[in-house]
Amino acid sequence: MKAGTNFSLILLLFLLISCNSEEDYLPKGSQLLLNPNLSLYPDNVLPWAPTIPNEIQYGVSREVFLTGNRSLFIENKERSTANSATWTQTYTGPMPTPGSTVELVAFVKGEDVIDLTLGGRVSIFMKVFTNDTSESRNTSATNEELFQGDFDWFKLKATLENFPKDAESIQVSLFVPDLTLGKVYFDEINLFAK
Repeated sequence: MKAGTNFSLILLLFLLISCNSEEDYLPKGSQLLLNPNLSLYPDNVLPWAPTIPNEIQYGVSREVFLTGNRSLFIENKERSTANSATWTQTYTGPMPTPGSTVELVAFVKGEDVIDLTLGGRVSIFMKVFTNDTSESRNTSATNEELFQGDFDWFKLKATLENFPKDAESIQVSLFVPDLTLGKVYFDEINLFAK
């Protein structure tokens, strides 16, 4: 009888330890980004931030959006200053379970988009930083066809499988490359633990 009691206590202790370690990770289906439809705050789109603005115009549109009441945009009108531009958000909360899948989804819309290189791609990008920089992982998504002219809302999806064990943060970027003219909108930006 004593051996059965000891076995039961050991089993209970093992279950408690394994449950405790699972609680350190996000459950499947968790949304990792704050303000995905850009409508959380009445006067700003925090924590979304543009890269250091130069000749590129970054902004928030209250006229063009997919859901909520606004979208982010990047606009470049000048051929001579057509630099790359990015909106970013960094997630540092509890991480997805190691080995799981993380999915980034965003919608993109364009007005008068001209790719002067015929090869640059508007894209979404996710980079996972670990405490061991050699293990950092990233993934991106773009349209197979060039984004040119006017185009309606288009869904982009980037998937990162086998999420790293020692992840410390995840940076999400909404990217318009060098030598891309026109106005590109981003909305409904979601990052899910799968």
